Amino acid sequence: MSEGSGSENANAAEAAAEAEAATEAALMAEAVAVAYQSDDEEQAEGDDTQEAEAEAGDNQEEDAAEQQDGGEQEAEEDADGDDAMSVENAENESDSGGNAEETAAADRRQATKKELTQIIDKWEQQQTQNGYDPVPTLRSLAEIFEREKDVYRRKDPDPLDSRHPYRADPSCQYGLLLKLLFRKDTFMGKLLNDYLRENYFSRQNVSRSSLELNILACRLILEIMPGMETSAVFQTAEGDGTINRIYSWAEDSIEPLQSYATGLLAEAMEVSDIAINFRDQNIRLVPKMIKRLHMLLAISKSATSDVNTSMHNLSADSSTTGMLSWVACASNASAPQSPQHNGSGMGASSSQHGDASNMSILFENSRDAFCVSRYYKRMYIPLHPATADTSQMLIMRFLTSLGEYQEFLAMAFENNVMQLIFGYLENLDRRDTCLAYEVLKYLASLLCHKKFALEFIAHGGLELLLKVPRPSLATTGVSIAIYYLAYCEDAMERICSMQRPLISELVRYALWILGRCHDSSKCHATMFFSLSFQFKVILDEFDAQDGLRKLYNVISVLKILDPSHNDSDNDSDINEDVECASRQMVRHVCVALKRYMEAHFFYKYNSFLCQTNAASPSPSSAHYFNQNPTVAAKLTFDQLHDQIRTLQEHTSIRAHWQPVDQLMKLGGITMLLRIIAFSYDWVNSGRSETVRAALDVLSVCCIIPRVYVVLCERLLMLDKTTTSGFCSVLGAAAGEITSDAEVIKSALAVLCHCVCSPIIRKDSGTSLIKFGTSSRKNKANHKYAEELIERVWESVCSNNGIVVLLSLMQTKGPITDADCIRGMACRALAGLARSDRVRQIVSKLPLFASGQLQTLMRDPILQEKRAEHVIFQKYALELLERVSGKTKPLNNPLDPSLSNMHKANVIAQTRIQYNKQQLYQLIFEHLESNGLSQTAQMLQREVGLPLQTPTTRSFHQSPFDYKSLPGGSSSVSRNRLRSRMQDVNAAIMGSGDLNKSFGEDFSPAGAGGSNAAEGVSIPNFGSLNTTQTPIKIRRTDRSSVSRSIQKQTLEPGGMLVGLPEDGQLHPKRITLNTIVTEYLTNQHSLCNNPVTTCPQFDLYEPHKCPDPKPSRLLSSNYNLTSRHARTQAGFNTSRFDRRYVHTHFSPWRSIRSADYEDLEFTCCDLVGKYIIVGTQQGDGRVFNMNDGVEQFFSNCHNFSVDAIKANRAGDLVITSSFWRTPTSILWSIADDEFKLKLRLPDVTYCEFSQTAQDRLLGTQNECATLFDINTGSKVASFTPTIPNLYTKNRATLCRTDELILSDGVLWDVRSGKEIHKFDKFNQCISGVFHPNCLEIIANTEVWDLRTFHLLQTVPVLDQRNCTFSPMHVIYGASLGADRDHDMETTTYDTSFNVLDAYDYSSIATIDVKRNINDLSVSANGSLIAVVEDYSGYESKQETYVKIYAVGVKKSERSEEEDDEEVPESDEDGSDTGSENTFAIGQNFMGFPLLRNLNGSDNDDDGDLDDDDDDGEPLDSDDDMDDDDGSGDDDGDFDDVFEYFERGSSDGNSRSLDSVRVRLVFSPSLD
Repeated sequence: MSEGSGSENANAAEAAAEAEAATEAALMAEAVAVAYQSDDEEQAEGDDTQEAEAEAGDNQEEDAAEQQDGGEQEAEEDADGDDAMSVENAENESDSGGNAEETAAADRRQATKKELTQIIDKWEQQQTQNGYDPVPTLRSLAEIFEREKDVYRRKDPDPLDSRHPYRADPSCQYGLLLKLLFRKDTFMGKLLNDYLRENYFSRQNVSRSSLELNILACRLILEIMPGMETSAVFQTAEGDGTINRIYSWAEDSIEPLQSYATGLLAEAMEVSDIAINFRDQNIRLVPKMIKRLHMLLAISKSATSDVNTSMHNLSADSSTTGMLSWVACASNASAPQSPQHNGSGMGASSSQHGDASNMSILFENSRDAFCVSRYYKRMYIPLHPATADTSQMLIMRFLTSLGEYQEFLAMAFENNVMQLIFGYLENLDRRDTCLAYEVLKYLASLLCHKKFALEFIAHGGLELLLKVPRPSLATTGVSIAIYYLAYCEDAMERICSMQRPLISELVRYALWILGRCHDSSKCHATMFFSLSFQFKVILDEFDAQDGLRKLYNVISVLKILDPSHNDSDNDSDINEDVECASRQMVRHVCVALKRYMEAHFFYKYNSFLCQTNAASPSPSSAHYFNQNPTVAAKLTFDQLHDQIRTLQEHTSIRAHWQPVDQLMKLGGITMLLRIIAFSYDWVNSGRSETVRAALDVLSVCCIIPRVYVVLCERLLMLDKTTTSGFCSVLGAAAGEITSDAEVIKSALAVLCHCVCSPIIRKDSGTSLIKFGTSSRKNKANHKYAEELIERVWESVCSNNGIVVLLSLMQTKGPITDADCIRGMACRALAGLARSDRVRQIVSKLPLFASGQLQTLMRDPILQEKRAEHVIFQKYALELLERVSGKTKPLNNPLDPSLSNMHKANVIAQTRIQYNKQQLYQLIFEHLESNGLSQTAQMLQREVGLPLQTPTTRSFHQSPFDYKSLPGGSSSVSRNRLRSRMQDVNAAIMGSGDLNKSFGEDFSPAGAGGSNAAEGVSIPNFGSLNTTQTPIKIRRTDRSSVSRSIQKQTLEPGGMLVGLPEDGQLHPKRITLNTIVTEYLTNQHSLCNNPVTTCPQFDLYEPHKCPDPKPSRLLSSNYNLTSRHARTQAGFNTSRFDRRYVHTHFSPWRSIRSADYEDLEFTCCDLVGKYIIVGTQQGDGRVFNMNDGVEQFFSNCHNFSVDAIKANRAGDLVITSSFWRTPTSILWSIADDEFKLKLRLPDVTYCEFSQTAQDRLLGTQNECATLFDINTGSKVASFTPTIPNLYTKNRATLCRTDELILSDGVLWDVRSGKEIHKFDKFNQCISGVFHPNCLEIIANTEVWDLRTFHLLQTVPVLDQRNCTFSPMHVIYGASLGADRDHDMETTTYDTSFNVLDAYDYSSIATIDVKRNINDLSVSANGSLIAVVEDYSGYESKQETYVKIYAVGVKKSERSEEEDDEEVPESDEDGSDTGSENTFAIGQNFMGFPLLRNLNGSDNDDDGDLDDDDDDGEPLDSDDDMDDDDGSGDDDGDFDDVFEYFERGSSDGNSRSLDSVRVRLVFSPSLD
């Protein structure tokens, strides 16, 4: 009974449910019929005509879409014109009013702003009152924002632009109103919290429903949502239950609250944390939303078909009846049932009644939403009144926000979402695609899943996508969808297997998006191509439709890449957001170009392999290379660039390749270089990827040598300057753009492909060129290749490529890529070293000359990167061979320094000769000692050995057991040599197989017997497969050897020289001659200074080459007696006198800044008996050196005086200040005051000309300017084409005023032409002329002006300013004003170095124990002035100007005073207690105090090359004072006086009478 009653109840419930469903369907059908009935009555015969015209237009558009690309574009342009006609007419009408219309629009905007302000102010006044009703306020605000939002959207903004409307369009009123509203924090708090509560009025004791308030609040929030930060809004709402309340409204509520709540949930689900926290609610709600969409779609389509039927004179009753039956069917069968409908029959009934009433409301609002017109194009779907489209749009947004989550994918399949999407995309009207756009966004979120993407393709989804009309809003959605399709490789493989017309249409559609859509659509289309270029069919179709040009045009029109956009007229056109969007566009296009070129390269390389291996005997390889790939393989960085090198070797120097040719024709190479150059100033997250992609494109293009020409050409920068392409590439390699290791490696790859490009290339063609044309063509090609590669080398060197590569070879970070970067930099430098100029420069650098490279070769930075380190070692050896000129193989390069390579080359060229009679004597004695007397006697008779009595000579039984030498040193020498040779033999014997050796005969037994009997270690000449070093590198040996056996020599450092590879030569027998020769060669290799030509070796005595004669400078040349004796013998000892004198500096006068109020000294210059001092306060002060008293002063600058120089006459002074506004001023000194003569703005440093001193040379950054002192006019300006950009550039003139050196560039003054650009090896110091006018000193490098070769490097001058003395010495000091605080602190910051100007040898290092701000030398070199800066941690900063006497020893008292922090001074300004006190008269120590042009400042030595030869006799005219040689007491100063008197002699008799000296002699030097 119970079972029967249960079944009856179930049947009754089902019957009730069916009845309720029928009732609901009837209600919905009636509502839709009523909604559309008025439209049926209003439309009359005119509608039929309009429909016919629209159908005719659609047919024409479909016909045009089937034509070729050109015709299609024209048809689309016509269509665009039709669609925009009404908008253009409206604009023309609005413009006809002129200024009146603009004024009216401004008044309306002002009125709207005022209205908004008044509403908010009124709300602030009334909202605190009890029972206040906020509904009118919310309604007014919603209407205002809806009105302004409508205006904003009609401008067709980018629908995917998520920026604040005010940032997207600063002129729009909508964005301005949003900013005004969000400033009202109180109102926004109420809106987001209180007005969304269901009990808002009941909490205020008001008996009223809050439904209307909730609807208006949701409506207003949705309207202002574009200006809100979603995460901040909904994360605060998560805790107070607001989101749960919104869920309940979206699930079951009346319209329009249900739709608005769904829209709010869509915004909230964009925050991933909220979507995860409300996962359960989403699982329950998603199926309901999908079901609701099914129902809305079904009713909309039914209504549309019924309306069309009624328009053909059908009665409304029949329409209603048909719709009623269709909706009933749709409600019960078509739409999938939600799994959540498991309530009671009454609950389901009420829910269905609610749905029916909601839909009736939606369709009622849809009736008058938009008028139907052929020329009307709907730009958006409004939120009020809530229509069916509004509800569908908001539901789509909610589903889109959850579409990417995996847990909702099953629901999409269960609820037949694909059929739903297809239903929305079928038969779209180009005039209304707003809803289709939302559908396509939902589709794109689902295409993230591989399964859905494959199902979509299988069901014909691609064909449906390509039918979406363009132009339309839905086209933006198509761009997202095809991007996600390309992201799934399996889906793209399915697409590529379809018919070719469909693929062609897909590429055509994407290319159309590239040229005619919003920026976001262009980005998606670009990313689609970048992901699909790997498929050959897409790549071919892209080329067939001229896709490269269209892709290039995307960035070619961007203003950030156009140097003209920096003009003042165009500054307002580009704001920060536009620049950011443009940079993102550049990034996507660069990545697409990279994928495009790499895909083409893959197929080209595959074709090359097929040709190369066509005749391969291996069937497997032939099968592999004969197949035609359809998908490009993904190559690693190393694989790609190895293949590029291979293709470079097999590509003709004049070869063409269609992708590169087209890119060059479009200007793409130049554009990529401009992008790299402009990216210096870009600050965005994708900068590294942009630069790297551009560099990778250039790497592939380097296969074609014509690209090198573009890299060498000049580019126009944003600041109107020019730079070369290699300058940008080198900047990226140096890490100036970004420190990303991948960018550095990509830049190094471009450099490697360019500078290491093969000159002689293999012909990849199969045809053989005959007759004489081949030879002429090959010669022409070879010459062109040489000229091209020389141009590349010159361009790289001109842009400081050597110093960049050298720094990268020594890099230590990033640690994971340092070894790879080192290897690539070393390879590039090895390729660059093929240039004679580069090779000469590199050979003089400390990295090679001092053995620093060998230190780098020993161990990798990271032990896990030993493979990369081996590559670095390989190219380092290649570089060493090219630099040294030695091409012998180095199979065990333990220490391959240049010196060891030179020694190995000398030893290999030495001819080994020995006395054969001694060898016979050794054999004779060996036979006798083994009891073979008869054999020994027979040998004695045949070779004629003299008859000898038994001797006690101890013959050595090993190559290292020598006979005893007289004295006790024999055992020490023997042990030393034995230990050295044991190390040598250990390295030799461990380097290969002992059975492999060379000789005239091959006898393993004989070889072993020799070892056992003689005890001689025979070096191995085999391969180095078991070497202990990490390097296993094969080298090509010479084709012939100078002797019958290739000598193997091992240097003391452990370097093997002369070992041929396996198989290079045929094995030869080991003979006694070879054993003896190797024994003597090993002895010769132990010599510290081996020579090529040696006398006959003695088999009884150890061999030793003579040591070179020690330099006279290392002998007792500092001894006064020996120098005097040599002078009397007729030798010139002036150089040694100079070295002796400049080892002593005694403080003579000190000027303290503490003696003056608030004064700090910065610079100084000695002139006559005065010293001119510049101060931090901008003053120029003149002091008398005799008494240290200030003569006069004047304020010269508003800021510190950084440099001060006087002319020789002392009547003109130039001061420079480079703080804030750099200025140099020329002053004339007269009547004890500074008088302004010439002001030079923007000149950071200035100096007088050398000869007549009637000109000034000023420095302005990298530019040098010559001024005339008398007229103050500019004579000439010298701006380098390729500047070095030294941070502390100082232009200088040579001694004859014929040459100018500025920013490392040499200029001819007369012609104004650039002569030469010296390579840059430091960042600060630009260089100075040597007084001999033959050399230039730039930091540590010394350059020859005649050949522009690097003569040597002087490490002691690193970051030191050079000041030349007339006594032919150089003072080097790191000045405080020029010190680079970013660099590591140098050792000699408080000291200055004294160097010999002849050979740059160091004379002395003088520590002053304080920082040096400036250093100046007197006219005759007897005095130097040093500005010293003492700044203790706890003491006040104090500066001194201290004058030192050259060649005078310090007294003990003065040394003690130097150790004090603040030395005391007496009343006349001299050092207290100093007994070295000089009073300067007309001549000080015989020196003229005023410098003059015709004087003999440099007459002491005349020509340095002649006088400094200590072996040249003096002329008889030279007056030399006799000395008794006992100069231990008073010879020091007598020698100093005699030296300076000779040095300052100008033909006039000089006397020491004018010198008043009070001296305390210290013990003299030996």
